[in-house]
Amino acid sequence: MRVSNTIITRTSQRRLQEGLQGIDRARDDIATGIRLRKMSDDATSGGQVVRIGSSMRAITQFRRNANLGINRAQAEESVLNQVSLTLTRGIELGMMAANGTADAQTRLNIKAEVDQMLNQTARLGNTRFGDEYLFGGTRAGEAPFAEPVPPTGSFSRLTLAGNPVNPSGGISLEIGDNKFVTPNHNGTEVFLDTDALEALRTLSNALGANDPAAIAAARGRLTIAHSKVQALVGTQGARVNEMESAIVSLDSAELDLKAFRSDLRDTEIDKAMVELVGKQTLYQAAMSATSRILGLSLANYL
Repeated sequence: MRVSNTIITRTSQRRLQEGLQGIDRARDDIATGIRLRKMSDDATSGGQVVRIGSSMRAITQFRRNANLGINRAQAEESVLNQVSLTLTRGIELGMMAANGTADAQTRLNIKAEVDQMLNQTARLGNTRFGDEYLFGGTRAGEAPFAEPVPPTGSFSRLTLAGNPVNPSGGISLEIGDNKFVTPNHNGTEVFLDTDALEALRTLSNALGANDPAAIAAARGRLTIAHSKVQALVGTQGARVNEMESAIVSLDSAELDLKAFRSDLRDTEIDKAMVELVGKQTLYQAAMSATSRILGLSLANYL
């Protein structure tokens, strides 16, 4: 095959352009600090970077869920503390009313305070968290408890097919791969299962009836209800700890992923500088060789 000057010129020009492109690429690597800018640069590393990005987005969502859960749990804990104080005050009032020196009028005066406490407790059951009712369970868009509290019957204002139903269920949040947590209790668990509302209403009725024995019994119910509420406070503390631990784990995993992504994508400056100097040296040598073969005029043109 005859090698003509045209072939030599084109081949030399292509190789010089490739060398110049290599220098420009090395310069960009150093200037941007990133060596992997598109999938074609390194398909294997590029695929890993894409997977890392997906994992990091999931971690961001898990962290957001955990923070939301902590806020919900702390909101419930605040309500539980208020309910606990209310029950403590109810126990004190029951003790005062059961005293033999208390008369019917004194008990009616105490009943007025207990009724206020009862309605305040129901109001706590309708605490809002953002646009939702904290203790609404799966029906968080509706206020779960009647205000004022009815003298008899259900405390719930929720209905199903015309019949009253108690709040149930809860909102679960994913705080890790297949790791779910329900950050707060529903209204049934907090206000009905603990007997907090019924114990206060029982005390109110006993005070209205001027019945010392019934007042003493209601005081006993309040004491048990107080213990149950305190148990829920402990449960909420454990839930907060679980979600805070999850956030710490997520932060650690995110740091590991960022480090791995950096290894795959970012430029090693020292190595890139050596590569740049080497490419510049090779390019200069190629220019020199080309100019000798084709003449200075052609080299200058290129």
